[in-house]
Amino acid sequence: MYGDTWDKGVDLVAVERAASLRGECPPLQPEDVRRAVQVMTEGGQSAQVIADRLGMCDRTVTRWREEMGLSS
Repeated sequence: MYGDTWDKGVDLVAVERAASLRGECPPLQPEDVRRAVQVMTEGGQSAQVIADRLGMCDRTVTRWREEMGLSS
């Protein structure tokens, strides 16, 4: 189960699919969602785009970004 597509319990393939903004967003575990917020932020996506894609509030995305030390 844990090979090159996993990192510390995070499904990297699911995160990349979510971050790609193509097709339907795959089901994500809580750890996957946090990593997706990080990847999408680093890719230049706005808090609103990330929130819409991951099914969460944009304020939560903003708060998580601050907690992770990421700039928007």
